Amino acid sequence: MISRHGDWLSARVGDEIMMMSAAHGVYLGLNEVGARIWDLIETPQPREALYAALQGEFEVDAETCRSEVDDFLEELLRRGAAVSDPG
Repeated sequence: MISRHGDWLSARVGDEIMMMSAAHGVYLGLNEVGARIWDLIETPQPREALYAALQGEFEVDAETCRSEVDDFLEELLRRGAAVSDPG
């Protein structure tokens, strides 16, 4: 299960999201797909649910979707913006 974590503030700017963490002294800009993932993980989600949702909303093949979503989630985890619970 992947979910949001920490003190990250976010604001939508068109189809994108700008995020900031005062604790980490970092801000990020998320494109349309990243913004959608951020929206989805407001509620804890298994990775499989994220893949399915994104494949239903964007034109992407399964292999590319899994690879790019996993890379994006690893970046969120690394920056402390998300947590992964095997539960």
